Amino acid sequence: MTTDLARVPALVLCGGSAGDRDAAVARLAGPVAGGHPVAVLRTGPGMFGGAAPALGPHVVVKRTPIGCLCCTAGVVFRVALFGLLHATRPARLIVDLGPGEHVGALEAELRGESLGRVLTVIGRVDLDAARAPEAAWQ
Repeated sequence: MTTDLARVPALVLCGGSAGDRDAAVARLAGPVAGGHPVAVLRTGPGMFGGAAPALGPHVVVKRTPIGCLCCTAGVVFRVALFGLLHATRPARLIVDLGPGEHVGALEAELRGESLGRVLTVIGRVDLDAARAPEAAWQ
């Protein structure tokens, strides 16, 4: 059985424009004690296309242009996510779901039986709801 300490804390990011999400990722992906990386799974269209600040070398970004995640959250989403987790062994994970459609279903997938063994979803930053992204990891 996996304890919470062995799970990667994950934050779901959604809403806003691609530029808004880029800026939020830059704020959320600060360095972690011990030098462990922060992994970012970007889904759908757009990838750091705005004027967001550059990310540090401690941030590993994987893009998965898999369309509607609710419809494709099965194998393709899991393969991308497990590949990122296995390759980076991150201290934290940010899952950028794009505009924010089907977020509830995707959070349920992240908390489900298979992904729930390796992740602990600690919260959601919905940029359309104007929640401050800096407070998310606290």
